[in-house]
Amino acid sequence: MKTKEVELWELYGEDDQIVVDSDDISQKVSFFETNAYLFPKGADTDALRELVAEYQKRKEQDPYLSFFELLDKAGIEYEIADESEDYRPDLLICFPDEPVEWAICTMGDLEGVSDVYQYWDGSNWREIWAEVDVERRILIVIDENAKESLDKWDGQNWYYRSRFNHANLYKIISINNEPVEGKWLLWEWSQWQGSLDRGEIVEEGDLERIRSWAERPAEEA
Repeated sequence: MKTKEVELWELYGEDDQIVVDSDDISQKVSFFETNAYLFPKGADTDALRELVAEYQKRKEQDPYLSFFELLDKAGIEYEIADESEDYRPDLLICFPDEPVEWAICTMGDLEGVSDVYQYWDGSNWREIWAEVDVERRILIVIDENAKESLDKWDGQNWYYRSRFNHANLYKIISINNEPVEGKWLLWEWSQWQGSLDRGEIVEEGDLERIRSWAERPAEEA
């Protein structure tokens, strides 16, 4: 038996569930529309607090002043946070527009850490944030050796239901860490770039109907 862990994510406003490989899930923190700076290990927090106080004082006279101008002048190494960053709990962060006593913290002090699935939509990298985009998550362990292709040959191509679409059945070992029997994962994917894999838990009694999809009219398949 060769096991693999995946998740079914039910997105808000959608009926289908997407299949997410657990290995492709990362933890991230959002800095969208937030002025934040990241610092390497060992950064001088006292010096940073002094710069924050100076920045806030000077900002009253110069509204166009940027915090990085003071950092550059002081020779302090930094990065400006992107819209989202990988979760690194020990990383030092500065929010220069916050009160001085709250302006400096570690990433581990922040709220809003989320599991994130990132995928290529054909033009750009997209992110699905579990904390905001996903209504329900189901953890599934499947047996990769108990795999059955549902594709049929039409004389030119292998496909499931429609051209460039494919599907496999996998025997499910456990759901949400509870062992199960007689359940299978129907895993669909498309060759179209940017499409998301779709999944459904299938009872053993429904396998014959699912396997014989090509023998039924399209509206019944």
